Amino acid sequence: MNNETQRQGVAIVGTKARGGIHAVIENHIQAGVYDDYKRYLIVSHDDGSLIKRFYVYFAALAALLHLLISGKIAICHLHGSHKGSIYRKALFVFICRLFQCKVIFHLHGSVFARTYDNAGWFYKALVRYVLNNTDSVFVLSQYWANYVGSISNNPDIRVINNFPSPVFEELFATRCFNHHQQVKLLFLGYIGQRKGIYDLVEAVDMLKQQGISGFSITVGGNGEIEQLKALIDERQLNDYFEVIGWVTGEQKYQLMKESDLLLLPSHNEGLPIAILEAMSAGLAVLSTTVGGIPEAIQNEESGLLIEPGNHQALAHAIAKYINNRELIELAARNSRKRYDVAYSSTANLTVIREVLDGLLNHELTVLR
Repeated sequence: MNNETQRQGVAIVGTKARGGIHAVIENHIQAGVYDDYKRYLIVSHDDGSLIKRFYVYFAALAALLHLLISGKIAICHLHGSHKGSIYRKALFVFICRLFQCKVIFHLHGSVFARTYDNAGWFYKALVRYVLNNTDSVFVLSQYWANYVGSISNNPDIRVINNFPSPVFEELFATRCFNHHQQVKLLFLGYIGQRKGIYDLVEAVDMLKQQGISGFSITVGGNGEIEQLKALIDERQLNDYFEVIGWVTGEQKYQLMKESDLLLLPSHNEGLPIAILEAMSAGLAVLSTTVGGIPEAIQNEESGLLIEPGNHQALAHAIAKYINNRELIELAARNSRKRYDVAYSSTANLTVIREVLDGLLNHELTVLR
């Protein structure tokens, strides 16, 4: 058996920290992206202390070196974002190149562009090294494809839409619209300024002052939980908000089942997995015009989009859904149609596997 035949494995390298990147990696595995290959999952980052994160990273490097030296992998699928992730992935790319291992860099960073534009020459050089020395770059939308193409000379930049776990898709068929006395809104994401949670508090305060009720908001996520609770208490908005912390698995499934509308007034995004989960489950979406969101959600058709940081527009959009509940069903049905065409696992599985097969067989067709 020759070396090329032996090296048919794929190493998947990424974070185990709570958030969208880890969810994407899990969804790829569950959907069968790597079913035809020997799969090796390497955790290169995790939540925890600085010492723990260093240990995880160097353990990941050792694991990758072992796989390369033993000839077990032919492709390394790197999932990364910005800042520290770029520094970590640069060394992975360098090592893979030493062993002539094919590399896919899967870019998820919501503030990747802002970080790059404001960075010094060394960080920018490192970003270009990562982008230019991988065989294929996966991005989450055409917006990000255009940006990466403007700073990189990599000839193979592909839009690979995120897709959620297929378990949420079954909720759409059984969803009953307009059956709640209150409209149930759901926020899922990191609790902090970047995701717009404090804008949401300001907007709800405005609605309270206007005497608008008939809705409740469940907030799920990690981050500045106590700071958010204190602000809600200070504004006397406890009747509107329930902050439950990080959610996964069955709890998330139940929240998607019981909610009518996903709120995500983010300031920066790639393409949030929470929005795709909502589209698949039959929730209407209220979000912002950042990153790849406008490509997934058509304003006034499959959801409502506002400019980030605009409290008044956010309050107005929430009120629009509350006062016109038929719009929730219309938006949900339209977004599910869009999901089936472009964002389901079925729609994206073939594209990723074509790249993997092309790299293994040295037949990758460059897109541009």
